[in-house]
Parts: sequence; structure tokens; C-alpha cells
Amino acid sequence: MTEREYKTGDIHLLIHKKPACRIEFEVEVSPTIVKQAHKQAVRQISKEVTLPGFRKGKAPEDFVVKNYPQQVDKQWQEAIANLSFQESAKLAHIPLLNQDSRVTFKMQKHSLEEGAKLTLTFETDPEVPSVDVSKIDLQSVKKPEVNDEKVSETIRQVQLFFATWKNIDDRPVQVGDFVLLDVEDLETDPPTSVFANTRFEVTEKSMAQWMRDLVLGQSAGATLEGISVPDESASVEDKEALKPKKVRLHLKAIEQPTVPPVDEAFAKQLGVSTTDEMRENIGKLLASQAEAHVREKMREQINDHLLNNYLFDLPTTLIEKETRFRMQQLLQDPQFQKYWESLSQDDRRKTIESIAEQSKKAVCMFYICRKILTDAKLNVSPQDIPAYPTTPLELLLAPQPHTLHPHGTNEIKQAEAYSRLLLEKAQDFLISHAQIKE
Repeated sequence: MTEREYKTGDIHLLIHKKPACRIEFEVEVSPTIVKQAHKQAVRQISKEVTLPGFRKGKAPEDFVVKNYPQQVDKQWQEAIANLSFQESAKLAHIPLLNQDSRVTFKMQKHSLEEGAKLTLTFETDPEVPSVDVSKIDLQSVKKPEVNDEKVSETIRQVQLFFATWKNIDDRPVQVGDFVLLDVEDLETDPPTSVFANTRFEVTEKSMAQWMRDLVLGQSAGATLEGISVPDESASVEDKEALKPKKVRLHLKAIEQPTVPPVDEAFAKQLGVSTTDEMRENIGKLLASQAEAHVREKMREQINDHLLNNYLFDLPTTLIEKETRFRMQQLLQDPQFQKYWESLSQDDRRKTIESIAEQSKKAVCMFYICRKILTDAKLNVSPQDIPAYPTTPLELLLAPQPHTLHPHGTNEIKQAEAYSRLLLEKAQDFLISHAQIKE
């Protein structure tokens, strides 16, 4: 399909839009441009030619053309393509996807007398649709309750954080123990980590029934598989949200803690003066966590809405680049390496396809969220970076992960932090304009 056509004295350009954000320039250029390209090619090849009686690079052009026809012709075609693209770009005003983008060409004909005809192909930015904020309906999310009981339980959890731990090696797991677990979701391809090196208390209050049933009576080092299901006492919402999943548990250790007392010394260790101030601050931080929970669930609904309702072509190279990056990150995990090595070629292919699909969604979300902010005349600024925790208590309980702070990190981490801030700002903008259903 021809989108646009341009003609000048030296060039006839037809522009075709192809799938996956590819642009094809169908170009005919005059003998003037072809001759200019020929001169460039001969000069370039001459730089590499050594001829007795002449300094390197000073061989006569006629000699170079006669004795190095294949090298000259290859360089000539490339020069024609470069000049043709430069002239076409001035007319088309279609940008390359990025500085690393390649422009490929296919030469149909070229001669000094008749000029040249060729096609040039490259990737450009996707055409991202604008989001209609008036059509976004979200389901309300119940905010977790914060009360004195939760504050007391949080203090106990903070005590456990500062506890000294003793490994239990002479018996299996029993009620009241703490266990150190890795938990994997086996229903994703590849299996994804749900918890890594995470400590759980083996009690009815702190551990789901399905997990207790798996670990009780087991020894450290065991690998266990089972089905994660909500407890019978779970709320209707939790039962709907927590669908049964096949999981794998690695029981890394059985432990017992010795906890510090709750006194002023303990409060000061957390960056506050008194135990009363500690309780007050914990209450505020739990309230922030509750707000963050609601916000995250709303953002998940926004993601679903955008991915289901706003489809557009994406450049193949971006998806491939994101897929390679994700694979490299996964392969740094020894457990994933072991899993990967155990796969057949067909299963590896399916795994890569799954990761590519996740990558496609990530690239799509980046572009559409950037479009949302552009349309709203908003941008990501240093003020959007969450405040860094200033006390040990905030570091333990603040809802925003401090990994969002890019200062002093490498370029990859900075890019990840920027992308996350961009997505969250766009998501929150849409949430603020959405209709919330009870």
C-alpha cells in the first residue's frame, strides 16, 4: 500500500507502511546522484589500493575502476543507498526507530546513464493510539484495615527481623517453627519465583493450611510439590483472587528465634525515641502500605484495560531486545539455569515464546504510557522519585521499594527506574480520571 509519493528533480519516492513498524522507501534516483555515489565509491576503494610509484590511496581512479570492479560496485551500491536514504528522509520526515537502527536496501538497477532504482527498509516508532480516559471503569479495591492488633503483630515481625536465629537440624518441622522457603509457581513457563529465601512461621495464623500440610514433618533440604489453595476461612474475595496453582517448595532450613525485648533501646534502634512513638509511626506506615495495596490493585486493572483495548504494531527488534534482556536476567539465577538445562529443545522454544509474549506486553505498556503522559502534557521528573527511607523503621515498612532510586547505579538500572516511574505516573493519571464501581 502506497501511503505517500514525492517527486523532485533527482528523486521519485513512494512510501509504503509495512507490519511491525517497518517503512519501505521505493526510490528512483537520477544519474546525478548515482554519479556522485560512484565517485564516493571509487575514492573509498582507492584508499585501500597500493600501486607502485604511487602513495597508498593515490592510485588513479581509472586504474581502480578497471582492476577492482567488484569492490567498486559493492561500495557504489552502498553509496547510492546512503545518498538515496538521505534525500528520501528529507522528504518523508519519518524517523528511524533509534540511533542503532539499520537501513537495509535491495538494488533493482543502477547505471551512470539511467540512474538507479532500489528499495530501502527500516523500522520507525510505533503509531500509538490515544487513550480515551472517559471509557475507563475500575472496580473498587477494599483497603486493608489498620488497627492496634496489626500494629502489635508488626512490632513482633520487626522483633523477628532483629532476632538471632538457631538452625534446627536434629528433627523435622513442627508447629511453632520458622522455615526458610523458596516457592515457585509451576504453572508459568518458565516457572516463576513467588518467594525466594523467605521465612515463614509454621502456625495456623501465619501460614496457609496447604503450606502447613506440606512442610510439617519434613526435614531441611526437602523439595516438595503441592497445590496452593485459599483456606476455608478465607474471604470470598481471596478465594476468587487466589486460584489453585501447582507450586514447588524448597525447604532450605528450620529455625528458632531469640528476639530482642520491646523497650526504649529497641525503639532507638529503629530510629525513634520511645515505644509510643514507635507504635504511632508503625500505624502510619501500615496505613501507607494499605494505600499502596489499593493503588497497586488499581494499576493492575489499568494494565488489563490498556492491553485489551489498545492494540498497535510494535517494532520486532524492540521485542527481541527485551526478550534477550529478560533471558539474560533469568539465566543469572542458578535455579533457572538448572531448569533451563533440563528442558528439551521444544520446551526451550516454548519458554522463549512465553518470555517474548511477556516482553511484547512490557514494550506495549511503555509506549502507551508514554503516549498517555504526552497527551496529558505530563512528564517524569525528579519529584516523582519516592522519598528515600530515613529511619530503619521506614526502610523495613515503607510501601515504596527503595530500588526505585537510580542514583549511583548503572545505565540499565537507571532505565528500569525511569520506565517504572513512567508507567506508574501514567497509570495513576488514568486512575484519577476513571469511574470507580463499588
